[in-house]
Amino acid sequence: MKKILFTLLTLMLLVSSVNAQNRKRVIDPDNLPKPAVQLIQQHWPSCAIDFAYINGKEYEALLTDGTIIQFDSKGIWKEMKCTDGLPVTLVPGYITRYIVGRFPKQLIIDCEKLKGGYEVTLTNGLEIQFDFRGNVTHVDD
Repeated sequence: MKKILFTLLTLMLLVSSVNAQNRKRVIDPDNLPKPAVQLIQQHWPSCAIDFAYINGKEYEALLTDGTIIQFDSKGIWKEMKCTDGLPVTLVPGYITRYIVGRFPKQLIIDCEKLKGGYEVTLTNGLEIQFDFRGNVTHVDD
């Protein structure tokens, strides 16, 4: 009986520990990794960081214009969302060329790094996946 109680208690502590690690906590923007801050300052010079969060080993920044950027533990962006359109300098050139050539009136409002490439969402809601060579691998509307 003691072994069962001990096992249950250990399991409850483990579950609560995992849940505590997966909670998003507000942090001071100065605590973001340096590359994350530099990226924001370079590509959104007129915006300030409204809120910064940490979730496990990942970071997230919410800018004053509503842009949301997710970073890995080293401060490298993983996903960016901006309803006014993302800076084209942050999106790989082959993606920008494809979008401008095929959808000239659309902006990229979301760009996410995937395991094998990127996924972008346009202002018309179209989602396009690219591999690292620039090939379109999936289109979803």
